[in-house]
Amino acid sequence: MASRKVNFNLTFTATACLLFGIAVTFVAVVSLALHARVDLTSDKTYTVSPAAKRILTKLAVPVQIKVYMTGENQMPTQWKTLERDVVDKLKEFRVASGGKLSFSVIDPSDNDDLKEKLSRKGIRPLQVSSVERDEMAVKLIYSAIAVAYKEKQEEVIPQVVPQSLETFEYQICNAVSKLTRQKDPVVAVYTSKPEMDPQVRMLYMQMGQQPPEPPDVYKSIGELLKQANYEIRPTQISESSPIPDDASTLLLLAPRHLDARQRYEINRFIHRGGSAILAVQRYEYDYNPGRSGGFNISATSIDSGLDELLTAYGVKVSDKLFMDANMAVLQIPRSENMGMFQVQVAEPIKAPMQIRVNGDQLNNQTSITNRISEILYLWGSRLLPDESKLGAGKVELTPLFSSTKQSWEVDYSGGPITAASIQSDPTKFVGPAPLAVMLRGALSNPYETGTIPPWAKATPDSNPPPPKPVELFEPKESKLVVVGCAQMFTDNLLGVAGNAMFLMNAVDAVTLGNDLIEIRGKSITQRVIAPVSSQKKLAVRLFSTVLVPVVIAIYGILRMVRRRREEAAYLAAQAG
Repeated sequence: MASRKVNFNLTFTATACLLFGIAVTFVAVVSLALHARVDLTSDKTYTVSPAAKRILTKLAVPVQIKVYMTGENQMPTQWKTLERDVVDKLKEFRVASGGKLSFSVIDPSDNDDLKEKLSRKGIRPLQVSSVERDEMAVKLIYSAIAVAYKEKQEEVIPQVVPQSLETFEYQICNAVSKLTRQKDPVVAVYTSKPEMDPQVRMLYMQMGQQPPEPPDVYKSIGELLKQANYEIRPTQISESSPIPDDASTLLLLAPRHLDARQRYEINRFIHRGGSAILAVQRYEYDYNPGRSGGFNISATSIDSGLDELLTAYGVKVSDKLFMDANMAVLQIPRSENMGMFQVQVAEPIKAPMQIRVNGDQLNNQTSITNRISEILYLWGSRLLPDESKLGAGKVELTPLFSSTKQSWEVDYSGGPITAASIQSDPTKFVGPAPLAVMLRGALSNPYETGTIPPWAKATPDSNPPPPKPVELFEPKESKLVVVGCAQMFTDNLLGVAGNAMFLMNAVDAVTLGNDLIEIRGKSITQRVIAPVSSQKKLAVRLFSTVLVPVVIAIYGILRMVRRRREEAAYLAAQAG
């Protein structure tokens, strides 16, 4: 009997090991032969996206990738799997490219000549902390990538860290895309500067001083676009600073007092097939400390000069103050006397013109806003589409994001905003209202007849040239993104929420198409816990404190009644 049991155990163990070995061998063969993978992550983080496959399959000449990385044995604990993770992703890219992408891993730690060459390329070792034998140490390690294509200069990713694995696909595809295109796309950028208060300007003039130039509050955008491999060309849309002929996209931020000739040049650029992003700021707000605490808020109107042109295209920026119940909290600086000193302190303020746009308000059907979790829409206005103008030009309008249902408008009076205007009134709600839209198609041309407006000049020309008739263009499909807010793209707010991502997605969409956006969007998925309503909180409390105990009590009572009945039946049977 014991012998049979031993034989059964040995047979069962051998069979289990054999089946396990067959399974492992089968998985290895399928992995090597078919390169099959099962990605169980909800966002398919480890699956090469269709957009990346489209970029990689277009390669006409092989791309070589060199991974300069310190060996695993010399890596800190949290970095030991980095090389394996990078190699696994590059293997996926190699398969997706049909073999047109090759890679190699090089450890430059013991090669002084290679270190010198890498230094000239901008690749230097990183300082990372490491725990060695119960003490903190600092190590110098290499972790960088160089992408080479034909005879072009290599694209270098100077730092590859464990946290950058989520964006690794975008970094590689962005480098490949830059190397394989004929030239970097040109983006013409027009920005306006804040206007100085007339009283301050007069004070400078009375002192015999030239008023200083207002600061450029959109500097960060240029750096952001350069990092994305765009060539930036500033323009003032003037005779001496026109829109470049080779520009693919015009980025217009907070225009002020555009004249007829500037509007004509913008329209000319768009109707010749150019794309444009127009961010219009209708109002700016001032926060002044109140005598009894808090702040008094007032608005200042800004004339962009674009109303006529936008109306012809079929979308208008509302001329009313826009409010929304979904508010953001801002830290507003103010001065405070501390004895003999005056210090700057920040005070939080929550007001309805500080609008938060959450994920459910963003259009997840378009690559520009898909996967962006939040946007800060500061001091913006709502847009008013004109379906009759859009239908006449066969233009497709796509809302990008909107306000909540609890949004309203207030007439602009020029003075401080009253408390009644800030309070929401359900009878005046106008939402959900579009705040940013994309127009695609042959836009209406308001300059089909007449003459070309003259350039504005500081001094009148005594002998102006004769007017020329306007140019006529064949209808071409254009892409135009209109946003009712430019304040969200200033240096102070560009890095807040998803503002920078929205701008970059919009530039990519109208300039390059949607491939890079889809890849970037895949890597930036952010999940936020939605606020729980009071009703849901009450329901959870009732469930946990009332319903569950009641169910247990009822079950106990029913069980007790049943047992007593069984007991009574048993005793009756014994007595009979």
